[in-house]
Amino acid sequence: MADDAKFGFGEELGVDATQVGGWLVDAFKPGGVLKPGVELTGTTKLTDGIKIVDVDTHFSEAPDLWSARLPESMKHRAPYMKRVGAMDYWHIGDQIISPGGASVIDKNRNKVLGRLSLPTVDQIHPAAYDTKERIKFMDDMGIHAQICYPNSFASSSVSLLNWVDKEFAEVLIKIYNDDRAHQQKESGERLFSMALLPVWDSKALAKEAQRCIEELNMKGFNLPDRPEQFGLPGFMTDHWAPFFEICNEREIPINFHIATGGIDGFSICWDGLDFPRKLAVGAMLFYIGNAATLGNFIVSGLLDKYPKLKIVSVESGIGWIPFMLEALEYQVDEMMPEKKLQRRPVEYFRDQMFASYWFERVAPQTMLDKIGPDNVMFETDFPHPTSLYPDPQAHITASLGGVDKVTLRKVLQDNAMRCYNLKF
Repeated sequence: MADDAKFGFGEELGVDATQVGGWLVDAFKPGGVLKPGVELTGTTKLTDGIKIVDVDTHFSEAPDLWSARLPESMKHRAPYMKRVGAMDYWHIGDQIISPGGASVIDKNRNKVLGRLSLPTVDQIHPAAYDTKERIKFMDDMGIHAQICYPNSFASSSVSLLNWVDKEFAEVLIKIYNDDRAHQQKESGERLFSMALLPVWDSKALAKEAQRCIEELNMKGFNLPDRPEQFGLPGFMTDHWAPFFEICNEREIPINFHIATGGIDGFSICWDGLDFPRKLAVGAMLFYIGNAATLGNFIVSGLLDKYPKLKIVSVESGIGWIPFMLEALEYQVDEMMPEKKLQRRPVEYFRDQMFASYWFERVAPQTMLDKIGPDNVMFETDFPHPTSLYPDPQAHITASLGGVDKVTLRKVLQDNAMRCYNLKF
């Protein structure tokens, strides 16, 4: 609450900032710096013939996603969107739970810098929440398929427990998964949302995972790291064993997106930094949380028990991976002399892990051989503030223009198809 009082942004938005998470309200207020869109013409000479898979994007939940699908007896409990002052917010009951937009691309295809989102949904380009509009945008950007993550208060399934009980959270999760599976079909198998799961119940977790694979044909799961920080059993416990066994047997990837656990980058920024400075540093610090995720899995022994389990580090970059692996190579010898791993840290990463890059140039140009050209994938983070929009093809040329054709195709297409079991 201290930050709420210090920054006091809620008043100008027509809402009490303490209701919606403090200083982050400033990330959604009107204003920002406009970055004009450019004319997009699909693939380039470099990428022609490659079906680019963008492995980190976000698809906004429709305002009636839950209210339209819940039975009458539950509709009064449904999350819904309502405008308060100058902004759209998600509500449950009378409680504001989060801002509603989470997109910085406006209806004219311009990008707003310095904000996490435009304040109202009607200002946002419909490609953020409409399947047909998203496909049009993808065609213009030269993107064939996208892996999609949530874009609201449901960014991680466990976050639902902040507002509803476990039984109702499980109902909301199933509705979300059903809707996203329908979208996958509607998109012509070009949009693939990662499923949410009731991670607090071992049996329900495994049951919903099985349903998502067998009935819904979904291609992966979105989990928070360090479940113990949410009061759940850690990944080393038997709680997760049935789920891990399913993913191992089916070779279905488990995805760890930044800011859904691990390190809270904003919480370790200096006091006294204003919002733009906190956003610049905090966003970078989230990547370190994913480094911890990969390191924990490597030393845990879980990858020996589940040798076909796929772990994906999402929206965290790749330049830090050679250092992380080199550090682990050294530390496991120095610190774990009596706990021998079956493989070296570098081998665990190359056998069972994937990571994605977007803004970087140095790592794609100089480190692919050290990271492993079979483990790197491409992303845009569309339609978020740090996304490669308006011209992802220009960045592909700048970051991968010098690599050989085989590696280019791996990074842009083949690795993602293998990771997510896609067929085009």
